[in-house]
Amino acid sequence: MKQFNFTHIFSAAILAGLFMTTNASAQQKEYTDGVFMLNEGSFGNERATVNFLDHNGNWDYRLPITMNGETIQLGTTGCYATICGENMYIVSKKMATNKPDNSDPTLVVCDAKTMEGKAVINSIKTADGVAADGRAFLPVAELKKGYLSTTNGVYVISLENYEVLSHIEGTDGLTNNQTGNMLYRNGKVYAVDNKRGLLVINAESDKLVNTINNEGENGTYCSIVEAKDGSIWLTAGTPSGNSADHLVKFDPENETTENITLPEGTKLPTNNWGAWNPDCFTASTTENALFWNGATGAWTNGQHIYKFDVDSHETTLLLDFTTAEAPQPYVYGAACRVNPETGDLYLSITKGSAWGDESELRVYSTTDATMKASYPMEKHYWFPEMPVFSLKSSATAITSTQTTANRYEVARYTIDGRLINQPQQGLNIVKYSDGTVKKVVVK
Repeated sequence: MKQFNFTHIFSAAILAGLFMTTNASAQQKEYTDGVFMLNEGSFGNERATVNFLDHNGNWDYRLPITMNGETIQLGTTGCYATICGENMYIVSKKMATNKPDNSDPTLVVCDAKTMEGKAVINSIKTADGVAADGRAFLPVAELKKGYLSTTNGVYVISLENYEVLSHIEGTDGLTNNQTGNMLYRNGKVYAVDNKRGLLVINAESDKLVNTINNEGENGTYCSIVEAKDGSIWLTAGTPSGNSADHLVKFDPENETTENITLPEGTKLPTNNWGAWNPDCFTASTTENALFWNGATGAWTNGQHIYKFDVDSHETTLLLDFTTAEAPQPYVYGAACRVNPETGDLYLSITKGSAWGDESELRVYSTTDATMKASYPMEKHYWFPEMPVFSLKSSATAITSTQTTANRYEVARYTIDGRLINQPQQGLNIVKYSDGTVKKVVVK
């Protein structure tokens, strides 16, 4: 078995970041009842940043993440963020993987309400002495660990002390490979891989137990989501950036796949394996539907948003920005996500070019494609990567996981049994560390 040298998690803060425009008093603010926007940053000019849109429609820019009184910089290119429990996990790519010891964090953990930093993993070295470049992060609260996908396969991270617990053997070892989006289901982690297809990982033993790829020669899977009804869906393509003409329905019980061919003329889901991002393939939690940004070529940012009805397999062109007046909108990065509470579609738009300096967050109805709101950000090359929906304030939802001195929340589910990462409006099923289960109403 290969030996890996894991660098220490920073216990002290990294040097104060550049380009900070929000003063220190903002650190006392709670960032709730809104949406975060993870920005890639301008390569070589500005590190990744996080903006916040509050419920009144006001932006806070470049939120400071502080730890031990110092400001933490994110990595060179922000590529993934998610909230689980009370924490936000932010993954960034490094500027130079052959310089792993440079201060260029791969994973930053902070309080999802206050942005107070809790831990930093600057770098994870491989056997070759280079850094495993970060891609996505999948926290699994009930197991007290998370999974970090990288250019060197999948690593297991403790959610208690944020140490690297292990590297999953068999997920590395291929030249120019990378592992991307993941989901957890019934004791298994499913991760899409640039060359292998779909990795099936036993989450108890953290062993690779199967690899599935029914895409034929040079084919692979690109992204993975879980629909409202619990069905699992994949997009497919090639490692070189092309997209397949179908969606893939995956049966986790039998580990089989079924291809659903898309109608002729449909812009295919964007392939994210080029300059990797989590892509614009997403599922709603309020209706049984999938959404994606249609590509106009390999690695390109599209101008067409499609809706796929999981029950009927009907594909609908929801939005076509090529018919809009100049400057035409483009959907950037992976900034196409459905609000889990309202069911509205949130799109990050750049005007006139997919790489422009005019960005805004738009909110659309998924039923009639009506634009409900538009929130321009100040003019800047943000390269907005993905929206992340914040926790609710204590006045509107139950957010504390601590119930007694010795009992705490370990998992939360919807009434139909779907695991969720934060309180969701309606009836929630909460499992506690002492084995008890309670029904909780979130208003």
